Amino acid sequence: MIDIITFILQTPFLQRAIIGAILIAAVAATSGTFLVYRGLSFMTSGVAHAALGGAALGLFLEDSGIAPWFDPVLGALLFAVLVAIITGYAGESGMAEKMEVAVGVSFALSMSLAVFLMYYIPPADTLIIWGYLVGDLLLLTTSNIVTLGLVTLVLLIVSIIFGKEFIYVSVDMEGSMAHGMNARAYHYLMLITAALAITLATKAVGAILVYAILVAPAAASNELLKSVRAVVISVFVIALGTELVGIATSFVIRVSPSAVAGVLAALSYVVALTIKRRRMMVDEDTIPDAEPPLVGQTIRESQHDHHDH
Repeated sequence: MIDIITFILQTPFLQRAIIGAILIAAVAATSGTFLVYRGLSFMTSGVAHAALGGAALGLFLEDSGIAPWFDPVLGALLFAVLVAIITGYAGESGMAEKMEVAVGVSFALSMSLAVFLMYYIPPADTLIIWGYLVGDLLLLTTSNIVTLGLVTLVLLIVSIIFGKEFIYVSVDMEGSMAHGMNARAYHYLMLITAALAITLATKAVGAILVYAILVAPAAASNELLKSVRAVVISVFVIALGTELVGIATSFVIRVSPSAVAGVLAALSYVVALTIKRRRMMVDEDTIPDAEPPLVGQTIRESQHDHHDH
């Protein structure tokens, strides 16, 4: 154990990977939980891939000289906020189905724009765009950690202050509005803060890992646990555990830690479904059969008829 701690302290990139894993687990425990409650798990993928389109636009404006000051990260954030606003507008009525359609349309638009602009971007710069898709925990820079840490801190503060309102809006949008709550404001605040956190997490570790880590642990925890606090804690533990296992596995065999973490996170949902199904089977076995009461009722009716005779 001491050797492991010493190795971590002597390896800066490993320290950044572990810190990044903790921050992404915190994002999953907050944004991932609320989005799954809202029925918007697909929004994570939509926002993460919208970042590709925004980054492509930023690189195009930089390389063409139209706006050399326009950073690709800024483009990714703008596209993410745009997806959140479109999704929020479509879901003001409270219907998650309309929001899923809006996310799908935004997803297609962003990816199409990314592919279109890549023809006008130098090949060397296209690697930056694909970095938003793949990513790697072991390649995090200090700048990635700082930006991800700041947005995670903001997300945690907002979630602590407006956590109850986010839950009400996620579970019953129309009911919240009927009780006089400014549901639209909380609705947009939740989506925009989640979009910003997802984008910077995507910049750090890639869209694939972000989608797996933010959605699968939250979905798995929601299947087994009823308390919101328990779900949040469970999501953090599952997300962090899968990421740490991914990092450790990458030192044993030649494999991407993000890929291992994504696979384990997805498997957590399968395990949760299996446990839930077994619980339901056990509950069904413990429920008394309906035949004995019917038999007893038939006997009583027979006795009653015999008494009448």
